[in-house]
Amino acid sequence: MSASGGTKVTGRGGAGLPPRLLDCIRRFGDEGWRERKQAVEEVLMVLATEQPDGPTFAALIDTLIDGVIDPLASAIYEGREHETKVVAGGGVSARAACQDVLIQLGRASLPKVLQRLDPDDTRSSGTRLMVDMIGQIGGESEIPILTKFLRDAEADENLRASAAAALGEIGGPTAIAALEELLGDDSEMLQLYALDALRAASAAVPVERLAPLLEHAVTRKGAAALLGVTASVEAVELLLPLLGDDMRGVRAAAIEGIARLRVALAERDLANVVDDAVAVIDDETKIKVRELIGHRERDVSIAAIALAGLAKDAGAVAAVLPRMEDPMVYERALALVERLGTAANDALVEVLDSLEVASREALYRLIGALPGEVDQRLINLLLEGLEDPLETVAAAACDALRRVGGRSAMAPLYRGCGREGPVGEHAAEALAEVAERRSAERRGRGHDELLLLIGGSWPHAGALARNLCRVVGRLGLIEFVPPLVSMLGSSDVGVRVAAALALGSIAGDHEGVGALCFSLADEDPQVRAAACRSLGQLADAQSVHPLLAATSDPIALVRAAAVQALVSIDNPISLARMREIILDDSSTNVVVHAIAGLGRSNQNQDLTLLMSLCASQDHEVVKAAARALKYYPAHRATAALLGLLSHERWDVRWAAAEVLSERGDVTALGPLQRARKLEQDALVRQILGQAIDRLRELEAERTETSGRNPSRNLGRNPGRNPEDKPKA
Repeated sequence: MSASGGTKVTGRGGAGLPPRLLDCIRRFGDEGWRERKQAVEEVLMVLATEQPDGPTFAALIDTLIDGVIDPLASAIYEGREHETKVVAGGGVSARAACQDVLIQLGRASLPKVLQRLDPDDTRSSGTRLMVDMIGQIGGESEIPILTKFLRDAEADENLRASAAAALGEIGGPTAIAALEELLGDDSEMLQLYALDALRAASAAVPVERLAPLLEHAVTRKGAAALLGVTASVEAVELLLPLLGDDMRGVRAAAIEGIARLRVALAERDLANVVDDAVAVIDDETKIKVRELIGHRERDVSIAAIALAGLAKDAGAVAAVLPRMEDPMVYERALALVERLGTAANDALVEVLDSLEVASREALYRLIGALPGEVDQRLINLLLEGLEDPLETVAAAACDALRRVGGRSAMAPLYRGCGREGPVGEHAAEALAEVAERRSAERRGRGHDELLLLIGGSWPHAGALARNLCRVVGRLGLIEFVPPLVSMLGSSDVGVRVAAALALGSIAGDHEGVGALCFSLADEDPQVRAAACRSLGQLADAQSVHPLLAATSDPIALVRAAAVQALVSIDNPISLARMREIILDDSSTNVVVHAIAGLGRSNQNQDLTLLMSLCASQDHEVVKAAARALKYYPAHRATAALLGLLSHERWDVRWAAAEVLSERGDVTALGPLQRARKLEQDALVRQILGQAIDRLRELEAERTETSGRNPSRNLGRNPGRNPEDKPKA
């Protein structure tokens, strides 16, 4: 039943509340926010744990509503309502605490809110505050009462504005229709509130309803924002003039709106409508768009960069530099430079003299994104950046030279390889990339420039030696095998590791294989592991026996690398050792790699071993066994995988479902469907669904091609292994 006589406090204070709840309510009036927050949490905890009876709960809601309508007249300040500091504060913080509790209670508090609301009281602040509450906790059934207030021309304008905001929070077609109706009101303030509410409701308002509102300064920004979500070609023509508006807020809304329109129109292959319109904006408009690149809101800034690119505004490059620490701005800035093309060259040259130290890294990365030939002054700037004491700046210069550097960059990058840490590594990557590019440009000349630069005498220790190994390994140059072999004897562990890894990247029959086999006896486990990995890449048959010996290394890292290499070489000789490792090795990592080695043997004894591993206590071993069963056609492999669908760990169930999908055994369809009904984990349900869909497709294809002949279906599916004979 609705209230009568106005929306006001009950005047009952804390009557009907137990002492603990009343104490919490009174603490809503404390000065400290921590105390108020603790009191709010305590009220919610009491309600959750003690579950007070109906009358007590009703009394609490009434007290909270009193605190929203008039905190000074509520139980919160009972006995303190005339204190000077209480009167001066107005109870704003206490009202916020009451609202917080009511909102967290949600629709449980809604019946009381509606009961206390007097629909005939259209002038008091109490009604407006209750309407605000309905917007927070109400739903579609509350739209009629809100619409009544909205349409009441005699009601207080603030109440109608609150009703509009509440309808925007609730949303839906009925609420949006009422708000669109308010756009025709004589009050510009109400029109503004209606625009904001329609935006909150994600409404797509017809362009013709918004166009008249662009003529008024008060409603122009809100109308521009809504035009951006219309996905209408006509909206582009209306928004374009607003890019030059004198009000910064209007320009920001127009820029965001045009950016959104382009995304929406691109889905209909109409992005060119925006592109063509923005491409012809005048210089004054470009400057106004450029100003918003520094906007405090990221979305506006990103949209402004995008529009500057469409307008081919080279002057926007300087505005972007200070904001490139933001990853999203960084991505858009690179796209801007690519779109500007050669014009970006001149723009970047212009900012050199005024460049701040903090912007050097950003500038280098923009130079690296330039298409085509790059101005030599910019290249020289990058070369200077290689000597920068700041690692991030020097690394950025290396990365840029990797993309745009030429012959002049090779010697400085070679020197950069001598720097310790990330800079030296970035310089090595850049030198390799530039050398490869130069070799492609000078067909038939090979890497003579690099050979001349490096010379015949290499250092055998330090950063330069390590990074030169990376360079020649990246290029895969067989002529550098002898110096790499020599470096395997370096006193620097890092150099020996780098040389071993580089040899694995150089294909062909060379002396590096034998040298790497000798390195399996190196005193440092990192070198031994690197040698194993490279031998696995080279896959030379002579390395099988040394690698088998390395599987007994005392260090698990080396054993794992040796097993991985043997799996890559895929020599049947290693299978017996793989079985021993699975049964005896203490390292899960080593065992997991060895299990992968049995994946393609297709021997009955290995199938039996893998099925037994599905019952292991180590879930990593179980997952490895499941993946290894993928290539075994025997039906009992399918049965073992189906058993894992009830495993306690979600990742094991996920792996089993994935393998069942890849095996293509349609006999698993029924169990997979039952497992999906019982599965609680969303990710596992998803992969189960994908497996079911794939097997259904396979079943349909095989039924169609075999003319529903069961014998042919059996021939196409992974069926019973001939070795799976019934035992006597």
